[in-house]
Amino acid sequence: MIKLNKIITLLLVLSLLIGTGAAANNDLDTKYTPQVSVNNMKVAAAAETTIDNGDGTFTYTQTVNQYSTAPHYVKPANGGGFGIYSWWNQDYGWLHTFDICGEPNMTINSVQLIVTAWDVDSDIEDGEYDHLTADGVDMNPVYLQGFDNEWSITTFDVDPVLLTDDCELEIFMDIDMNHNYYMWATTLDKSQLVVVYSYGNNSAPYQPVVEKNPANCVDTEDDLVVTVIGPNPADPDGDEVTYKYRWFVDIGTGGYLDDDFVIGIDHTGNTVPAANTEIGQKWMVQVTPVDEHGRQGPIVEVQFEEIVEKCPNGGGSNGEEIPEFPTLILPMAAIIGLALVFQRSKKE
Repeated sequence: MIKLNKIITLLLVLSLLIGTGAAANNDLDTKYTPQVSVNNMKVAAAAETTIDNGDGTFTYTQTVNQYSTAPHYVKPANGGGFGIYSWWNQDYGWLHTFDICGEPNMTINSVQLIVTAWDVDSDIEDGEYDHLTADGVDMNPVYLQGFDNEWSITTFDVDPVLLTDDCELEIFMDIDMNHNYYMWATTLDKSQLVVVYSYGNNSAPYQPVVEKNPANCVDTEDDLVVTVIGPNPADPDGDEVTYKYRWFVDIGTGGYLDDDFVIGIDHTGNTVPAANTEIGQKWMVQVTPVDEHGRQGPIVEVQFEEIVEKCPNGGGSNGEEIPEFPTLILPMAAIIGLALVFQRSKKE
C-alpha cells in the first residue's frame, strides 16, 4: 500500500512538471476554455445605447455577443462562435445595424468597431492572423491584435460609406487565416459598433496631401515625419481642419499592428523619433482630417521603407542614395596612373 501511494504521488508530481514546463508556442498548449470576461453581458437581439455628447453630436453604441439573437448573431453550425474557443475551420460572422442612418440631415462623423478577444497571438513571427472584413472590405487594421492568454481590445476605423449604404455592417472573421490546421485559436467576448453623428449639412474635409521624410532609405538615426502640405482650402465648407495620426509598425510578423500594442508607445503626432524605432521595422501612418464639428474625411496612408542600420552616404535624411565621391574618384585615379606608367614605358 505504501509503494502504491508513492507511485501515485510520483505520477502527480511528474504531471505537474510536464504541465508547467510545456512551451506555450501555440494555442494547442493553452486551455480550450478561456477565462470568463467581466465585460460579458447578456443581451437580446443587440444592446443599444445613445448618448447626447452636449456639443451637437451623439454617440450610438450597439453590442453583439454570444447572447445576441438573429439577425445580429446566429451561432454557426461549425462549432465556433462568440464565447467559444474557435479554430481555423470555425470562421463566423455577425451583423451590426444603425437603423436611423437614413434620417434627413443626418451626418455620420465617424464609425468604429471595437472587438474584445481572448488569446490573440499576433505579436510573433508566423503568429495568429484573424482577418476581419466589413461588407467584404478589409477592416482597418486588417487583423485582431493581442497577446497570448490575455484579453485584448482592437479598435477598427470603418469607412462610414459602408454603413450608410444600407444601415448595416456584415462582419466576418477568418480565424488564423494563414493556416489550414490547428495552430492558433481565439474567442470573442463582444463586438461593439460605435457611431458618432450629428444633424445639419456638413461636408467632410478633403483627403490630405502629405509628404514623408525620409522619402526613401530610412536608418536608425532618422525620425519618421509626415507633413500635411494640402489641399488649400482643406474643407469645402471652410471649416477649420485638424489631423489625426495613427501609427502602425511591422516588426517582422508580416502585418502592420498599432504601435502602442507592439512597442508600448502610442504616437499621436506627425513624428516618430528615431529613438523609438529599430532595424528591420517597417512603419506606416494613417492621416485622417477632422473638421471643427468632428466630421472625418478620407484617410491617407503613408508607408516608410524598412529601417536599416545606415543608409548609403546619409541617404536616409534626404531620400537619395548617391555613391560617395571617393568611390567615383579612385577608379579614375587608377586609370590615370596606369596611363602614366604606359607613357613612361614608351619613353624608356
